[in-house]
Amino acid sequence: MRKNLINGLFLVLFAWVSFALANPVEQAIQRAVAENKLIAFYFKSQFCPYCSQVEEFVFSDEEVSKKLRNFLFVELDIRSEEGSKLARRFGVPGTPTLVIYDPKQDKVVSFIFGSRPKGDYLNAINRACKLYSIKTC
Repeated sequence: MRKNLINGLFLVLFAWVSFALANPVEQAIQRAVAENKLIAFYFKSQFCPYCSQVEEFVFSDEEVSKKLRNFLFVELDIRSEEGSKLARRFGVPGTPTLVIYDPKQDKVVSFIFGSRPKGDYLNAINRACKLYSIKTC
């Protein structure tokens, strides 16, 4: 009995450590699939003035942030290994870029690049909401 308990604890600990060390993008994909959500990948870079503009004037807007809550939002530094790999996969031309992705069908649903007005970002988000009939958008 005690041996089974110890083996069980080691198994749980191993699974937890494996999950914690796994790739954050893979974790996001697994979580999105489990929660039946689309992923909003936001590609940015540290010294990108346009990223700061989008974050300050678009993502901080109540209407935009409310709609983005319908997605699993993942922020990626385009210069990181993970970020650059995914950016190449999605054809991201630079920063800032928002890619709305369906992990179940492995396809990009909506895409917007650059420091654009709030309305342009809302259109990209609404396009994904409409395609997937997300009622809370």
